Amino acid sequence: MKHPIFKKLLVLSFTGFIAGIFSASAEAGMDKAAIDAIYQKAKKEGTVVVWGPQKNTLDYIEKNFNKDYPGIKVVTAASLRSGPKIIAEAKAGKHNLDVFIFPISSGMLPLYQRKLLAKGPWNEFGVPKEKQFLDGHVAGLNNLAYVVVYNTKFVKPEEVPNKWEDLLHPRWKGRLLGSPFLFPHLMSYFNLVWPDDRVAAYTRKMVNEQKILLPRGPREGFLKSGERHLVVGDFTQLSKIYRDHGVPTKYKFMDLTPSPQFTSAVMANAPHPNAGQLMAGWLTTDTAVKLRKQKY
Repeated sequence: MKHPIFKKLLVLSFTGFIAGIFSASAEAGMDKAAIDAIYQKAKKEGTVVVWGPQKNTLDYIEKNFNKDYPGIKVVTAASLRSGPKIIAEAKAGKHNLDVFIFPISSGMLPLYQRKLLAKGPWNEFGVPKEKQFLDGHVAGLNNLAYVVVYNTKFVKPEEVPNKWEDLLHPRWKGRLLGSPFLFPHLMSYFNLVWPDDRVAAYTRKMVNEQKILLPRGPREGFLKSGERHLVVGDFTQLSKIYRDHGVPTKYKFMDLTPSPQFTSAVMANAPHPNAGQLMAGWLTTDTAVKLRKQKY
């Protein structure tokens, strides 16, 4: 029996994509006077520090936040292991960031359980209640879908199977690639639907029989060279990034489509609390939603 909160996260993950990859903004409900008051305090703080999973999920913030709110220096840092780092630093009494962007299940929930998140300015920014999670501590930004991504020079669209388990066929041995971060998370999503033994067997076969490669560095080089042909469990946006870098790729949705809900939150001990509130709120606005649509 799974804990109730994970049942809710399951709904967020697997129905989020159906509801829409990008969360709609609600600027009509914004309290502009309250937001301006936050902005005036934020300008006095002068800086806002934002952490997230990858640089390509943060660069649009650096380039555009000051167009709406000038006078505040934006500092970003990217790491897939940001969550454990935040927890470790908090235990040591260090608090280095104001805003965190990460999927709700793998990033926000552990911080919420340790009381490391503050309630956000969601009402001031007109964020509807259905886009506020974990008792108002995080707000939904967008969903990203787990898919397979393949190099079209080596794999024809009709050769890509429809089911994840069909990738265990011998024809895929030595051709598969994955992320040491995303692949384990994909398995954890499968475990919300599949029983433990089925997930364990699938993982073992991927590693021991199919010889899936899980490099620490960028995956696109392996795809481009033809050393590996298909990525098991990439995001749709990454296929676009690969193409932008000269790798001819397409993606395909499989029989299960985990779709993590990306969220933003203000840290409970933010060094720049007002700037953090302003940034977290800005991330939910129509401007930020459009920027993410252009990027993803």
